[in-house]
Amino acid sequence: MYNQCSVRNPMEKNMRALVLLFLCCWSLAEVVNGQQQQQREGQMQQQQSCRTQHLSAQQPYETIRSEGGTIELSTRQDNDELDCAGVEFIRETVERDCLALQRFSNVPEIRYVVEGQGWLGVVFPGCPETFRRSPFEEEGECQRRRGGEGRGRGERGRGGEGEEEQRGRGREEECSRHERERAREESSQKIRRVRRGDVVAIYAGVAYWWYNDGDTPLRTVAIADASNHQNQLDKRYRPFFLAGSSATRERRERQGEGQRYGGNVLAGFDPNMLAEALGVRRQVVIDIQENNRESGLIVRVNEPLRPRPGRGAPQFFNTFVEDSEEDEREGVNPGGLHQFYCNMRLRHNADRPDDADVFVRDGGRLNTVNRFKLPALTHLNLAAERGVLRPGAMFAPSWVACHAILYATRGDARIQVVENRGRRVFDGRVQEGQFLVIPQFYAVMKRAGDQGFDWITFTTCHSPIRSSFTGRNSVLKAMPQEVVMNAYNISMREAHELRWNREHEFLILPPRGSRRESEE
Repeated sequence: MYNQCSVRNPMEKNMRALVLLFLCCWSLAEVVNGQQQQQREGQMQQQQSCRTQHLSAQQPYETIRSEGGTIELSTRQDNDELDCAGVEFIRETVERDCLALQRFSNVPEIRYVVEGQGWLGVVFPGCPETFRRSPFEEEGECQRRRGGEGRGRGERGRGGEGEEEQRGRGREEECSRHERERAREESSQKIRRVRRGDVVAIYAGVAYWWYNDGDTPLRTVAIADASNHQNQLDKRYRPFFLAGSSATRERRERQGEGQRYGGNVLAGFDPNMLAEALGVRRQVVIDIQENNRESGLIVRVNEPLRPRPGRGAPQFFNTFVEDSEEDEREGVNPGGLHQFYCNMRLRHNADRPDDADVFVRDGGRLNTVNRFKLPALTHLNLAAERGVLRPGAMFAPSWVACHAILYATRGDARIQVVENRGRRVFDGRVQEGQFLVIPQFYAVMKRAGDQGFDWITFTTCHSPIRSSFTGRNSVLKAMPQEVVMNAYNISMREAHELRWNREHEFLILPPRGSRRESEE
């Protein structure tokens, strides 16, 4: 009897362990399947809407005007091409000494700074306010006071040394207490310097704001990935503003013009309950909710925030800030995952020639900002390409394994886009300020105009893989010559030229002297 029980108990324990392991694996599989199902549903919705017969270069469809700038939008509802890509296009301009009010959205965004410079504040939930006001001014005053007291004691001698030391200790304690109070009051999360050429990653549900302290407008363009699996609302971009007043929408067509856009989320709460929750007087809450300024969503700051001498940050912020990419720490540190998110690098400058992935002296360059250069993009599943073409140079015919939204930042180019049936769905010029949607796997080719062509392309995958028809990594060069000969019914010599004539070039093709094909 004893032996049977002693044998049965280990068997029961093993069975329980196996059942527990099975339940854990089953639960994990359900979670993974649920996420995959959401992604498949989003992909199915995109596939059903990607039936565009023609593409077009276009400007944003509607404009939201505020006191300190504009927000321009093209939405999925108004644009079949954006609906195919599952994104919405945004162009935002913040005038000098103006503040784009804090907001968060239901979808991740990737932005590019087209013009100007300023400051970006991003608030991650749960991260500490470790960036505080510099105590330089207060410490200097205390040090001067201490130095004066030391010299006074030396001149007066030892007679009143006890009384002077006691008064000095009291003043030092008062000064230290004042510094601690100011540091607590002025603490905040990290503030990031942004400038022309920066690619910025913004998470869904994370509050952020912009401030322009430069001499020119701070202009950014962005895509909001409405089809991202993080979005559990309807498949459109929804910004939630934490301040400001709603602004009027202006549309290119009269339909829908005059409707309001945005609004203060705090204005929807009961003032009594909100006052109790915030721990402030009811009148303060009413002032926050009513916001009689009627300045919209980008406001002008009453007193311009100019930098302090010798420091980069405006006096208004009074915080230690990072001013270079190296100042932002990367990766998992001793603080664990919490500190990984709190200190994550959110920007990478795409305008640096020394960081170019492709550089051709007479042709131009291509800077790719993907998850390897900016790991934050891994969580957004977005990336960007910054291209510069010299006059007459070409960007080789190629395709990429995700949707691409191209925005022209300077000059113009003739662009051709071909779909899977070999039909051109776009053949025209894209000029500065226009954007073009290039669906996944559609082949595209560019030739810069007489002034050259600069652009930024946003992609809906974090590591876009580009395949080319010509150049060093040509798909044709990688095929056997006999395959190329028989596929195109050409001679051996022609196949050799097709595969090897551009073997020393990659993606960017400089113009070959005066030999340029006429453009009809």
